[in-house]
This record gives sequence, C-alpha cells and structure tokens, in this order.
Amino acid sequence: MTDNRKWPEAEKLKGAAAPSIFDHPLRRAMVNTFWEYTERTKVSGMWLLRRNRTHGLSRFIWSSVLMQLLLLSIYLTLLLWLKFYSYPIVNNISNDLSITDVAFPGVTICSPKVVNLERVERYVKTLKIPPDFDIGEVAAGFDFLNAFTDQGFVPPSHDSYRSTDAVLRLNNVSIWEAAMAVSPGCADFVKRCFWGHTEFQCNQSHEYLSFIPTTAYLGPCCSFNYNPRNASYVPFSANIFGMDGGLTFIGAEGSERNLNTGLIVLVHHPMDYVTESAASVTITARSESFVEVSPTVQSSSADVLELAERKRDCLTSDDLDLRNYRQAACMLSCQMEAIVKSCGCHPYLLPIVGNKYKECNLNDTFCYSANYDNFKSVRCDQCLPNCYDVTYSTLSYRTDLNQHQYSVSRFYAPESLNNDSFVLRVYLAKQVVPVIRKVTVMSWIGLLSDLGGIFNLCLGLSMISVVEFFYYCFYRLYVNYQLQKDQMPKKAWK
Repeated sequence: MTDNRKWPEAEKLKGAAAPSIFDHPLRRAMVNTFWEYTERTKVSGMWLLRRNRTHGLSRFIWSSVLMQLLLLSIYLTLLLWLKFYSYPIVNNISNDLSITDVAFPGVTICSPKVVNLERVERYVKTLKIPPDFDIGEVAAGFDFLNAFTDQGFVPPSHDSYRSTDAVLRLNNVSIWEAAMAVSPGCADFVKRCFWGHTEFQCNQSHEYLSFIPTTAYLGPCCSFNYNPRNASYVPFSANIFGMDGGLTFIGAEGSERNLNTGLIVLVHHPMDYVTESAASVTITARSESFVEVSPTVQSSSADVLELAERKRDCLTSDDLDLRNYRQAACMLSCQMEAIVKSCGCHPYLLPIVGNKYKECNLNDTFCYSANYDNFKSVRCDQCLPNCYDVTYSTLSYRTDLNQHQYSVSRFYAPESLNNDSFVLRVYLAKQVVPVIRKVTVMSWIGLLSDLGGIFNLCLGLSMISVVEFFYYCFYRLYVNYQLQKDQMPKKAWK
C-alpha cells in the first residue's frame, strides 16, 4: 500500500518559497536549548532571562549586565594568568642556615705586577740558552706576559718575544710554568698562617689548610680553600665565626726592591675561577686588614624546580647531566670559545679544559690584547644562574701598624714584622646565614582556586556550573537538534 499521509509542514510549504535559514533545525535547536538552560540552571541571574520572566528593555538591560560581568571575569582571569605565567617566582628571605652548611669562601692573593724583574733575572739563568741568543733579550720577552692581564697593554717596540718563545720551547717549558716562575708566589705572600687559634704550615701538603699556587684574571696568584686543578675538590665549611675565628696570616708584599705595589685579596666562591666579579681588598705593608665575610644562600623550592628552565631562571646539575654545574664555569667556557675562535689558543691563566686547545705562546699576545675587550664582554645567554648558590659579600677595614704600634692579634710581636709585612684576617661575620629562597607565586591548585573565586564573584559560578554549561552546549544541543531534524522534512531545510 502506498502511504498517502502528508506532513503538515510539507502542506504549508507546498507551492511556497523555501524556508529561511532561521527555520534551520540547528538554529531552532540552539534557541530551544537556551530556553531550556535558563529554566533549569542554578547560575545566579540566569533565571531573569527565562522566557516569561523579563521582556523588552528589562531583558536587554539584564542581558547587558550579565555580558559585562562575563567580560570582567574574563579580563580578571587573563590578569591572573599573566601573573602566574610571566612572574611565577618570588623570593623569601629567612635566617635559618648554619655556617657549617655553607662553604668557607676561597681566598686568593695576587700581585698587580705579573712579571717580577728580580725573578726573571734568576729564572733565565736556570734555562738552557743557545750561544746565539742574547740573555737580555730573552729576559725582556717576559714583559709580553702582561698582555693576558693588562687591559691597557701596549706591545713593546722590540720583538724579543720570539727569542723567549724559542728558548721556552727548547727547554720544554709551558707559558704557565714560566709565568709561575717569574711572578711572586705563595712563598713570597704568606709567612705564618693560622686557622682560628691554631697555627699551620702555609704551604703544607694538606687538603684544606694550605695555600697553593693558582691563577686568576690578575695572573699567577696564591689561594686558600680553592683548587681549580683538582676536579674532585670539595671545599670545607667553617664551624667558627667572628674576628678570632677564620683565617689569619702574616705575609709580605713580595714585590721588587723599593717598590711598594700592594697586594689584592679576592674573596670568591671556592668552586669558581676568580674573575673581576669577585670581592676584592687591597692590602699594603705595615697594616692589619680585616675582611668580614657575609655569605648569602640562594635556593629554590621543589615547585620552582618543576618549572621550565627559562621560567625559573636557573639551572641545576641534573638539567645538564653534569657532576657540578656552575654558572661561572659556563661563562668561562663561553669566553674560552671566543678566544679560541679568534686566536686559536688557550691563555695560560684560564683553567685547563683538557688537551683540546694549544696553550697561547708569547706570539699570541698580540691577538689576545687586540681582542681583550671583546673577550671580556662575551654574552652567554645559555649560562643561567645556579638554582642553589652561595654568594659572598665583604666588609673590610684596616689599621696602620706604623701609626698605632698595636694589633688585636696575639700571634706576633711588633719586632717580628719588617717593613714589607702585613697581617690579614678573613672571617665569617655571623653564625647564621640568610637564605633567599625562590618560591612560586601560586601553584596550579592556587591558580584554580583564584579562578574559581573570580567567576564566583562575578557570576556566581562553580565547577558544577561549568559542567552544566558544557552539558547544555553539547549534549542537550545535540538532542534538540535531532528532534528538530525528525520533525521537519529534509526538503524543507536543505
């Protein structure tokens, strides 16, 4: 049998134009879903938009109010997100760390004069010099060592460096060994050494209580609690503080005859090569100098370490799979690459990084001095600070022993000092160390809580309201759409 029934809608549309887009099932489903949502939702204010609740101007005003509150909540949400995303970290300061948990600083003593002429004269006599070389010319070539440490170095007019280079190669002597030989060393700088009230041999073979020859940006130096040539070296911590504790030593300038140049004492992290950023104190003969050290610890919470490296603005050893990541070492490596790229060699005063690069000889001083400023200003954006680090600030003062003829130290008598002697005391200022701890501004839980507070303040929304909203936007809209499709022939809305 043939079904002769006709749809009412088809009868109405017979002979008429096709319905407009406003009669589309999707549009009808959206309208019906909206009215259904206003009737059943518990969201504050939506009940005033019900079909029979408001009309005309009052509906328009209330709709405008709800829209403005929605926009306000979105605006506040964006501000909160930018605060969370752009400024995720704040610093908290506390005094809860003992000095025994912090490494005692490295103490490095350097002379501003790299080349000591008296030492040069003695050193060249120990070298094998062929008869066709002038010993005076060989000695004069050592002046070119100043190019590695003097920013204003002007190469001498002579080319004696050629003879010096040739003699050093003939004797199988490196530039580092030659620089150490012609520069003042530990035996010149330190004479009597004390840790607290206990005297120890200044140049003894001891893991900690000893001064050893090192290099810094000033050239050959002498260091305590710092051993850059020992990759496994672990600095020690102090258990005493105050003027009567720490390191005290009696020393001499180690300068040439009748030339008082003073010495430079650098206080730095015991794991870092000594650069211009280290705290420095100048000491002179017949003086007693006091260097009060105040360590500050920077640390990061577990929440901060979970952030991306650029967001937390720091690195750990685990981030780079290193035994011990140090920002100073990273920047030094970056600077080294720039030097090698320009001059093709490794300056003697920088830490040895293996046999990858050849050591710069005196002939390379021209290249190094010409690019000195460029090397010192190399940018290394990948070298982020350490997530855990210790910085050392210093407060120094001195007394003139010639004027007062008195010292607070009981380790010497005035007659035991000559005109070239000085006394230096380096000690920790307090028993407790301040800690600057990086913490997150808010966690994800805090962010969600604040977002909930914003939407609850503006619209009275909760998590269940959000679930309800998406329920109507997707599921109920789909159900109503299917109902509209079933009620209208396809030819009527296609």
